[in-house]
Amino acid sequence: MQFYSENQIRKIHGEFRGLKKYIDKLAFFDRLFGIIPFTFPDFDPQLRYFFQNEKTEELAAIFKKERNNPGLTERKFLFSETFVFNIKPANSNSSVYSNFILSCFLSCSPSFDDWIRQKKSAEKPIEFFLDEANGIVNRIEYCLQNEYDKSFKLQCMSVFYKGFYDAFCNHVNLPGKKRKFIELYLYAQGIIYANYISSLKSAFENARNPADLSKPFFLDLNGKLGLMNDLGIIEFLRTRFAGLNAVSCENKIAEILCLITGEYPEQKDTVLKMLSSLKKQTPDGISKGEPYGIRREFREHSAGK
Repeated sequence: MQFYSENQIRKIHGEFRGLKKYIDKLAFFDRLFGIIPFTFPDFDPQLRYFFQNEKTEELAAIFKKERNNPGLTERKFLFSETFVFNIKPANSNSSVYSNFILSCFLSCSPSFDDWIRQKKSAEKPIEFFLDEANGIVNRIEYCLQNEYDKSFKLQCMSVFYKGFYDAFCNHVNLPGKKRKFIELYLYAQGIIYANYISSLKSAFENARNPADLSKPFFLDLNGKLGLMNDLGIIEFLRTRFAGLNAVSCENKIAEILCLITGEYPEQKDTVLKMLSSLKKQTPDGISKGEPYGIRREFREHSAGK
């Protein structure tokens, strides 16, 4: 917890009061004090807070802290006078408040591409994590369909599954009123878990079909000029500078093509030679109108795969 002097509090309290938009007050409050007052569990691919009693009790303890502490939307500082930072939402701002907190929980999501790369191994390939995650979701679905005890754990599962299902259907429902921290956390975890499974599926498919991850194919200078010739760009430039004499026209076109292709100006002589070649030659095996060098390069590129 950071400690502030009276002068510091007086200054930031003045800034806080000067904010007109409620969302700006929330962001200001969060930046200074943290809008989420409790420490919630980090992302857990095994969702142990549903299946281990001691973990479930941690969620229950957070729920009780919130229920027994109504002053979580304000911070008070007592010096020669009392400075109050209050973000308790009016009815018209209750959804803004809940959406802001939901976004805070969602922002804690890991980068799953990196996470998967770090966790997978010969003993635990991507398929292992995908089977595990699907099995856990199936277990939650079974509990929700077959247990009717209205326990705290089951209620938590229900909120989590709603977030998971909404994300799976690409139809996330933002809260329309003030919600408890535990509800927003669980709904966010459901969304994050759906993203986790989606990332696992993508990684699994990519591992099964490495050919789909072909390296980008870059054209050389010859290929680039051939493509621009086929697209009519070079002919357009010749028309554009038809008022110049033949030598000046070709030099101008070569300069522009160097700029377009990113070649150094020193390559202008090379470009001029290629332009001359484009006029005079039709390579074997390439029909008229086919980009000079392009299809040949693609054939060679494909043959080399």
